[in-house]
Amino acid sequence: MSALCTGRRLCSAALRYRSPPAGRARHLLTRRIPGQLQQCISGYSDGQEGHGGGGQPEAPQFTSPLGIRTWRRRSLSPLDRVSGIVPPEFISQEIRDLQNSEPPSSSQDHPEQLRPPEPPSSSQNLPPQLRPPGLHGSPEQLPYPKSSPSLQEYNAPPDLYSPTKSPAPHDYALQATPFQPGDLLIAEYKRRYYSMFRKMFILKDSGKLVSNWGAINNKDLLGRLPGEKIRTSTGHQILLRRPSLDEYVMYMKRGPTISYPKDISSMLTMMDVNPGDVILEAGSGSGALSLFLSRAVGPDGCVHSIEVRSDHHQISKMNFLNWKKAWELRSGRIWPDNVNFIHKDVQDAMSDLKSVGFDAVALDMLHPQTALPAVIENLKYGAVCAVYITNITQVIDLLEGIRSCDLPLICEKVMEVGVTDWLVAPSLRKDGTVSKRVEPRWNGSSETQTQEQADDNDDDDQSQTDDDDFVTGSQPFGQVPYIARPMPWQIGHTAFLVQLRKIKAAEHTEAEDSS
Repeated sequence: MSALCTGRRLCSAALRYRSPPAGRARHLLTRRIPGQLQQCISGYSDGQEGHGGGGQPEAPQFTSPLGIRTWRRRSLSPLDRVSGIVPPEFISQEIRDLQNSEPPSSSQDHPEQLRPPEPPSSSQNLPPQLRPPGLHGSPEQLPYPKSSPSLQEYNAPPDLYSPTKSPAPHDYALQATPFQPGDLLIAEYKRRYYSMFRKMFILKDSGKLVSNWGAINNKDLLGRLPGEKIRTSTGHQILLRRPSLDEYVMYMKRGPTISYPKDISSMLTMMDVNPGDVILEAGSGSGALSLFLSRAVGPDGCVHSIEVRSDHHQISKMNFLNWKKAWELRSGRIWPDNVNFIHKDVQDAMSDLKSVGFDAVALDMLHPQTALPAVIENLKYGAVCAVYITNITQVIDLLEGIRSCDLPLICEKVMEVGVTDWLVAPSLRKDGTVSKRVEPRWNGSSETQTQEQADDNDDDDQSQTDDDDFVTGSQPFGQVPYIARPMPWQIGHTAFLVQLRKIKAAEHTEAEDSS
């Protein structure tokens, strides 16, 4: 009787038990189970009466965890939810490591709620009428959840989704070449709006980058990407990147004064340099103009650069080769070797270039009027000769030399290039917070500010902090006040640019000669 009572109590508890709303327990309890349990109870009672009380029949072994909460609660972690949706083939090894490293914090509080379901083999001991739908048959035939569909079932090319393949083309477009030994780099440290430290150097396997704001080992720079900020030994953030051509010209080794990029751009516009042109440069200097001309004419063009001084000639060649190596290392493309550096006087060099016609001529000399008679013969008609002169008195001497020598040149333009750098940035206080916008008041009492308010307004524009980073906050659009003013220091006068064009005079007629 004790076994009968125990079996009835178990079956009654199972009848009163309600299936959970979701989870894996939906395979264990269905609407058909209560009717099957009721048949089991009635059959069990009839069997007891047939035995006539002789001996104790064996009670059915209920090994199925029907009376225990076996389903797993839905995880609140977004990582687990997204990982359950995404097929396993697309989950990277980093995500799997994060899932394995998460500690089961809630399993200690409710162990019965997070208990995993029993293995399918334990359910096979139940009578057939107690087996939930879908659990009939051998363990090999049970409908376990299938793995995620294969890549072919997605009807997509496997090259785009397979984790063993290379990244998508869009990822390649965003990737840059990591730093490697021999790279030409610029290290820059800014505090607030101004650059406090800037240095161009060649990256080596050993050594350090030392500055007043700390030191960085060169080994720590290898493998980094351009545009990364790296902390120094003192905690300051240094921005590392590769220089552009105009930055390289400003920080490369100099012999004489260079032609500044703002003036070089105007000279290239004057001469109308195109790919494939042949250009003559008289006065190599430090090689700044030679680099820009080399890039402008391309691999099909040629630049003949003449320099009379041996030290300037060597410096210009060295600067050109250094940039050529750095460019080929960073881009993987070949910089055209289209500059012919000539160490001679202009008169002697032009005797070797008699058969060459020039599309444009650039003169950067102390007395350009002395070289014009020898250069003008090889300049094509209608072409431009751009002259880089420092003083206005030199411009007068140049024009007077053209007039006295009766050269077929006309002066089209004399110009000076000016550039003004502006500061446009959010207005910040000393602590790095955004300044508050002051509403205007129209009454007479507010027309004059107190001395304390005036000092606060001055501090908003002129104050500086030692912090590397400052946060403007997530303010709505239009709620952050800005300051806009010219920078405290500007690039002053550098040179005058003179545009000369070669012309062909009209032939004299008999009427003009008689008059």
